[in-house]
Amino acid sequence: MLRSFLIVLFVSLMCSATPVSAQAKPQHPNRFGIIFNMGYSSDRLPQDAAEFERTIVAVKSAHFNVVLCQYSAARAEICKKHDMQIMVDLLVPDHHVYRNVEGAKKLCESLRDNNVVYAYHIWSDNIGETYPGRTRDVANVKTWDPTHPVYVGCAKMSRIQRVQKMDLMGYYDFQWKRGGHWSNLSKCSAVAKAKGIGFLRYCDSAPGRVGVGNVNRAGFTVATSIPFGLKGYLYHYGGGVVGKDGQLDILGEDLKQVNSRVAPFGSELLKLGNPAGLFSTTVTKTAKDRPVEGDAAVPGGLTPIPADHWYKVSRGEVLIGEFGAAGETRSLVLTSHNAYQPQAITIRLAGASKGVSRFDADTKKWQPLKVTNGTVETKVAPFAIELVKFE
Repeated sequence: MLRSFLIVLFVSLMCSATPVSAQAKPQHPNRFGIIFNMGYSSDRLPQDAAEFERTIVAVKSAHFNVVLCQYSAARAEICKKHDMQIMVDLLVPDHHVYRNVEGAKKLCESLRDNNVVYAYHIWSDNIGETYPGRTRDVANVKTWDPTHPVYVGCAKMSRIQRVQKMDLMGYYDFQWKRGGHWSNLSKCSAVAKAKGIGFLRYCDSAPGRVGVGNVNRAGFTVATSIPFGLKGYLYHYGGGVVGKDGQLDILGEDLKQVNSRVAPFGSELLKLGNPAGLFSTTVTKTAKDRPVEGDAAVPGGLTPIPADHWYKVSRGEVLIGEFGAAGETRSLVLTSHNAYQPQAITIRLAGASKGVSRFDADTKKWQPLKVTNGTVETKVAPFAIELVKFE
């Protein structure tokens, strides 16, 4: 009892003493982050400038747009040259956020308004009873540099909601091996929405057979996270991606396919914020393309489209993220519940719309969709998304 009281008192005092800069509105990233890394809290990326640049060129070809690593001016110049941003790792010894406070402070103060910086990475582990320390670290970094987002990740969705003033949050995901996909997403999305921030995911890079079905499984994890409001993702690094020759290896080619389905939508997804609603159709096939047992049903924990809702999905087994409020332009992000099969989609509108359009991934432009008798037809590929806007 005394221990709990002291923790609460500590957090209360810390928050009341938080500088004005840390009380500001959350900082949001300026791009949908597709983040390459070789782990964190150490620096396994090439130290030689030419080798580092070769790695950046390779991962850029796989549609990565951010690299998580120790910051240096030389690396920043290389990343700027290739339109890559740096997620600054504040767990490396030289700039450790709480073990080397002066080193971290000096670096962060020097990076204010630096457009190569994507965000600061200050934690990716269990939170548990350490949340007061994470709140302290967030406050410090936001004081040193209030111009960039601060990211706090956790191994599991446990107590991260108690961390105060973070700008980005995330968690580890190994859904194909551990389960919990929908429940973890729902919890993370709810916390992000309550705090008015975005969330990322640390995804398994090889949940299937590399070079065979891996791309479907890895892609499904990402695609089905986007309707919940996902604003970027990292892959858990277990080796590979870039070979010794500096080119993408088989795993790298898998991730290139996954990233290619998401990258064109990046700027539009950032505009959407957090979802106003999340709904699902019933399904007859599982994510593994196998018949469900019994009658068609909404996957466990998800919400069916309400009977009196402003639209219905009469064809297609899809997950739907709904963005925007009544009376405003609304957007739907749809993705297939099946990691291996596309979906033809029919949307029936309950009322009139001034215009309906879809975002074309090839041209990166909005294209009108025909409305016939209150019905809109579209489609979505496996481990991809379809973005539809209703004026």
